[in-house]
Formats: sequence, structure tokens, C-alpha cells
Amino acid sequence: MKNGTWISIVITKPMILVTLLIIGVVLAGVSFGTAYDRIQRRFQGVKQGVSLAGHTVAGLLHEELYDAISSIAEEHVTEARNASYDWQSEQVNPEQVGRVIDVKSTVELVRKASTGEKVEFVIVEVLPSITQAHFTPYYRGPSMDRKVSLMVNVDWGDQFIPSMLETFREYDVTTTWFPTGRWVSNSPEMAKRIADAGHEVGNHGGWHGMASKMGADEVRKLILDGEERIQAITGQKPRIFAPPAGDINKQTVAIAGELGYKTILWTVDTIDWQRPAATVIIDRILSRVGNGALVLMHPTKPTAEALPHIIKELQSKEYAIVTVSELLGDKIR
Repeated sequence: MKNGTWISIVITKPMILVTLLIIGVVLAGVSFGTAYDRIQRRFQGVKQGVSLAGHTVAGLLHEELYDAISSIAEEHVTEARNASYDWQSEQVNPEQVGRVIDVKSTVELVRKASTGEKVEFVIVEVLPSITQAHFTPYYRGPSMDRKVSLMVNVDWGDQFIPSMLETFREYDVTTTWFPTGRWVSNSPEMAKRIADAGHEVGNHGGWHGMASKMGADEVRKLILDGEERIQAITGQKPRIFAPPAGDINKQTVAIAGELGYKTILWTVDTIDWQRPAATVIIDRILSRVGNGALVLMHPTKPTAEALPHIIKELQSKEYAIVTVSELLGDKIR
């Protein structure tokens, strides 16, 4: 019995010691892990007392913070919505600006926050591509700035375009040309030359048709035919539409708006297609020009002759000659 008892004690003591040792190591590990976690959160986590939109986020590590804000962001998305035209009431349904949380910027803002600081989400607005402004024809741009735009409508003739381009280059002027689709197809090299010179290219329709006399489907075809040909040859997708002869009605403007176009008319008409003397064109422009003026011209001989004097006079009066899109405050190009 003594031997048996002694053997039993010898076997049991090491087992107890090992068990106690394991328990001690585990407890020590838990304690060490907790201490390490606290130290890590203190020096690498969000500072004490920091809140985000009223929620305490102190001590959160980068990944935890990113995951938390990402989850919240999904629930706080406002979809952008384009303005649209109600054909029954003939009223414009307003656009809606979208709103999303910029997760990355919000995380960076929170991590840089000082102790006790209150932080709000970084919100990014998502602007609709079609607004109420697309359903109103433009006869001039904003008048608060001393800016004007010289617009060149083109449906015929190449002869005087090179000299006009040279004048624009000489005086460092970038402006807007509105060709028809059929002219672009007939004069692709000249159309490309205009675009390559840095000018904005708008849409003057696929052909020189009277939009107010057309049905809705034909108006769409007029605009889209011009867009397709212009984009294929110049590489620019036009976003402004100058209706042939300025012939419009509510339907024309509404359809252009639905297609993402702003309809452009004019403030000053040179009536240069009648081929008056260059001095007449100069007088027509300089006597009527003002802030935000949209000046309509064509590639005629008297216009080409008058252009250097017109530009010099406008610049001497401190007018900036800009594209139509810049005049309207749009970053279309």
C-alpha cells in the first residue's frame, strides 16, 4: 500500500503542477493581451472623447473605424436625380442633388481629431447631369462678369474659316463653333482643325432644319444626328445646342434638355449672312455688347475682315472672350 500510495502521489503532483502552470500561462496571456490591446488603442486608436455625428468612437483602431463608417455610409445615400420635363403639365420636375459619405476622408478626419473633438461626416454632393437650367433657352450669360462669347454657326463654306482661326490664335481667343452634322461630314478636315485648335464645338443640328415645324421624334433625330457626326469627327461630344435659324418652341427646348443639352440663342446678331460691310458688323457688335453677351456670327468674308478689330476693341474694354460653356459657368469640356 505504501508503494502504491507513493506512486500515486508522484504521478499526481506533476499533473497538478502542469495544470496550474497552463492555467497561469493562459491567465497571464489574457492579461498581457488585454494590456497590449489597451496600449495599442491608446496610442494608435482614436483619441479619448472624440465623437462622430454624436457617436463615441474613442479607441477605435483604423480597420474598426473604417468598417463602422462604411456600414453607416450605406444607409445615408441620397441618389442624384436628373430634372425632367412633364409633357402633360409642361412643367419641369426639378433635379435632386445626391449625397454620399466620403468614408476615406471621414476616417482620416476622425483619426486626426484632437481629444474631445466633435467630428461630422465628410459629405460629397453628386450633381445630376440634367438640371432645370437645361429647360430654359439662353439669350445671354451671367452679367456679373465682364465676359462675352463669339459664336460661329457653320452650315456652309470653308473659305474664310482658316483666316478666322488664325485671328483667334493670334489674339489667344478660344470660342465656340456650332457646325451642322452635314457640314462636318462634308468638311471633316476643317471640322477637326477647329477642334484641334482648342475651340469648343457645339451642335447646330444634323441639318439646317426648322425645329419648331418638326414633331418630337424628328427634333430628337435633328439633335442626335448632329451629335453623332460631330463627335465621330472632332472627338468632342457637344453639350450645347444652337437650333438652326434660332427656330424654337417649348418642345425644342424640352427635348434638347432631356438629351442633356442647353439651348443657346444670342444677344447680338451680326446678320453677317447678308454680307454687309465689315464696318457694319463691327458697329453692330460694339454698340450692343455687354457683360454675358452671346454674339452670333458666320464664316463670311466681312466677318473675317472685321474679326481682328472686334477682338482688339473687346479686349481693350477688358472683356474676356470665352467659350459659351465657360460663359455659362459650365465645365462641359
